[in-house]
Amino acid sequence: MYYFTNNEQQTHQEVTSSEKYPVHLTFDDGPHLTLTPKVLDILNEEDIQATFFVLGEHFDGGKANVKTLPFYNILERAKKDGHTIGSHTYSHINHLDYSETDVHENILKPNSLLKEYLSPVLRLPYGGGAFTSDDPLVQAKNTMVMNIVKHAGFTHVLWDIDSRDWDKESHGNLFPSLLSNISKFKGGIILFHDAQEYTVNHLREWIKGIKGNGHVFKSIDYFIPLAANTLPSEAF
Repeated sequence: MYYFTNNEQQTHQEVTSSEKYPVHLTFDDGPHLTLTPKVLDILNEEDIQATFFVLGEHFDGGKANVKTLPFYNILERAKKDGHTIGSHTYSHINHLDYSETDVHENILKPNSLLKEYLSPVLRLPYGGGAFTSDDPLVQAKNTMVMNIVKHAGFTHVLWDIDSRDWDKESHGNLFPSLLSNISKFKGGIILFHDAQEYTVNHLREWIKGIKGNGHVFKSIDYFIPLAANTLPSEAF
């Protein structure tokens, strides 16, 4: 299984069991005012620690803005329940399409808004910038984006298994594909979206199915130990 740490591909220790594999759930694009609390309810009932990669734009204006307080309240609960809060940058953009100045601003902007909550983990929307390319021009842009991520104090986290919960055409085969990929990749980090109603409506049964197949849910620091640290003060 593979994940990216500051633009370097790392290999996690191989799992020796041929049947039971460790998995970690991550949720992108939230928080969603009505759906994320339901996700938190399910995770609490199933005794699972997850990671939420949140968009900074939901918190624009900070706690002084009455409209953002419900979003902060969700983070408070998530943190209290033992979940990890990571950055999904400020706006959901593909950073490869933007200038270095714009990339820097979009990655750094959430830090001051979320400094009480953020762990030093970040996931770029679409993973844009975290993949390698044989095209020198594209790779130069990738390197620029990942250097900014690193200097912002973050470890970048991709995923091993994309549930494709956002794709309605994939819904019919989502769970069988999920189980197949858990075995194929020997577990790993799973990508979901807590702003997807379909995901929230089926999450409990998927979790029970994963458990029923003998797999074990782990916290993110099992895969990425640095996630247990706090975001360095220079990031602010």
